[in-house]
Amino acid sequence: MEKRMIKKIKRKDPKGLDYIIYTYSSKVYFLVNKIIGLYGKEEVEECVSDVFYKVWESINEFDEKRGDFSKFIYMKTKYLALDYKRRLEKSKLHNNLEKDIPNDISAEHIVLDKESSEEIIKVINGFKEPDKTYFYLKYFMYYKNDDIAKKYKTTKASVENRLYRCRLQIKEILERRY
Repeated sequence: MEKRMIKKIKRKDPKGLDYIIYTYSSKVYFLVNKIIGLYGKEEVEECVSDVFYKVWESINEFDEKRGDFSKFIYMKTKYLALDYKRRLEKSKLHNNLEKDIPNDISAEHIVLDKESSEEIIKVINGFKEPDKTYFYLKYFMYYKNDDIAKKYKTTKASVENRLYRCRLQIKEILERRY
């Protein structure tokens, strides 16, 4: 059935698109929501629509020798949602900068902030496992502590303690900086 629908999509038959939307929309929505859900339902829905449009437009890139069609869709979803997230964060940062930063900020402050960010990223990358994984899931993929605990078959308290220690390490770096 799926192979027939892929052929229909390649011929730009709307029934093929209807099939993939019906089959994959809930999982695509779930993944997009995990990545950009904190920015609002409208952003999630727009991204989901763009995913299916992107699949429709780039169907000729699909090669069944490289993997299932579902993996093709989920990879498109992941990368498009991450692009959305970067754009949304950039927009949010730009808006915050316009509102919150005084006009007398110096180039020195900007350089110090960039150096701090790079140092923090190095610290995060230096975390031992499972701390590093927990930290990324919590603060970059927006997982809840309960979900992380279930996924790694541990307790919520263990996850919270590990994340707390990670935050303390980052705080120490920031305090040394300023």
